[in-house]
Amino acid sequence: MCSLVYRNCHFLSKRSFNAILRANPTPEVPTVRCSRRLLHGHMCSKVTPLQQGAQARFLRNKTGVLSSFGSISWRGHATESAERKERPQVEQAQPDEDVAWPNEAWSDVAREIFHQLNAGTEGGGWKRYPGFLRTGDRRLFSRNVTEKGKGFEYAMFVNKKEQRATAVCQFGPYLEGPPGHAHGGAVATMLDNVMGFCAIDVMEGFVMTANLNINYKSPLRLGSTALFHAKVDKIEGRKGYLSADVTSADGRTTLCG
Repeated sequence: MCSLVYRNCHFLSKRSFNAILRANPTPEVPTVRCSRRLLHGHMCSKVTPLQQGAQARFLRNKTGVLSSFGSISWRGHATESAERKERPQVEQAQPDEDVAWPNEAWSDVAREIFHQLNAGTEGGGWKRYPGFLRTGDRRLFSRNVTEKGKGFEYAMFVNKKEQRATAVCQFGPYLEGPPGHAHGGAVATMLDNVMGFCAIDVMEGFVMTANLNINYKSPLRLGSTALFHAKVDKIEGRKGYLSADVTSADGRTTLCG
């Protein structure tokens, strides 16, 4: 209830809030409108009364609405803040760190596959793309989780001459869809990624996905490693046609194709 009110950024009256929260009604105070800093349980620093001389005293009243709701104190600290303090510390990736290189969160299986694929770059046929985090307002969708092992942990390899690309990816717990399994959209993201890298390298220009069709054949468990293989089927003018499949780490199970 309160989170919806916060997102709407409107306070109607103290009586209205007390009624919603089943508290004892108290005398009304003037309606106020708050800035968007009120989102996610943090008190806004600017409150503008709609009538001159009005005072929004209930915002700092310890017996008022905010303190009567168990998860929010009058200072605006949400329960989520306390929960974050109790979570174990997870190492954060740094902006200048190549996150497309195995770290301590990678499984032994993912590491072994990575080094096998990386060995192919020594002959000059395959190229590994490095990966870096963006820390500004805009971030790459598949690289927007700074906690190692929680999101996409992957490395991309492309062979321009053979017009093929391969990616090894480990799916973290922040990508859950069905309980204990990766979200289908997360798998689709990596499929789009590996085909996109392949198309960019082969077609040598700015490319965007026009159509993406996926046949899911088997669910992918969180924490497991999958292999993504893409290839260019044909190029017609400005259009490129690619196909891809997803297999388990041992190649025995086709997950998408």
